[in-house]
Amino acid sequence: MGYLYNHLATLVCAVFASVLTLLWPMFVDYADVYDVIFILAVPIMWFLTIVCFVAQRSADYMHGHKPSSKSTKKPVYTADGNTTG
Repeated sequence: MGYLYNHLATLVCAVFASVLTLLWPMFVDYADVYDVIFILAVPIMWFLTIVCFVAQRSADYMHGHKPSSKSTKKPVYTADGNTTG
C-alpha cells in the first residue's frame, strides 16, 4: 500500500478544501467576484474530497487491501507443497 493507505489524493483535496473554506470569510467583503468563485469552489472541493475517499475505499475493498493486513504475511508454497520461510 502507498502513502497514508493510498488516501493521499483524499488528504490533498481535504487540505485544499479546508484552506478555501478558511479563506472565504476573508474575501467576502473584498469583491463580489470572489464570493461567486468561493460559492462555486468550496462545495465542489468538498464533493471531490468525498468522491476520492469513497473511490479509494471501494478500490481497497475490491482488491482486498485492509489497513491491518500490512503486518500479516501470507504463506508462500513451493511446487512440492512446502512453505517457505
